[in-house]
Amino acid sequence: MLCIAGVAAASGTSGAPPDIPPPDLRSNFSVQVYGFSHHTDREGVRSDGLDNEVNSGVGLNYAFHTDSRGVGFVEAGFYRDSGDKVATLGGIGYQYRLGKYWRLGGALVGIQSETYNHGRFFVAPLPILTFDFGYLKLNTMYVPAYGDYNKYAVYGFYFSLPLVQ
Repeated sequence: MLCIAGVAAASGTSGAPPDIPPPDLRSNFSVQVYGFSHHTDREGVRSDGLDNEVNSGVGLNYAFHTDSRGVGFVEAGFYRDSGDKVATLGGIGYQYRLGKYWRLGGALVGIQSETYNHGRFFVAPLPILTFDFGYLKLNTMYVPAYGDYNKYAVYGFYFSLPLVQ
């Protein structure tokens, strides 16, 4: 201990770490712009009135962990679902990096909408594939048909816009 203090005194430094500016946490936030879906059973969704495929909405994503292997995130938002009702969602997820631009993973998402699961809240795992343009991310998710929770399989597409470039 004395040796370290002596070296610090001899070098003219106080021994305290240099001031490191706090990270700009805004760079971890993205605005989610929900947008489009494609149902695999076109006739089924049309006959049940679940064929809205313009799913406008907005959300917020926060990347709480980012490294060379992947990204951990939390997300919440709302959108106009396939039944043209407002759906709210929130969840936590992780995506592995697959090279420079691609990420693949998923999220455990809580969803509430009159369209799904007879209007009752439920939690579902969702696979998510992302292509990162840098200034914009294109996200694709797949929601399989599963009993009363979701009668028809659907692909969803939405964009992520970082708050800070």
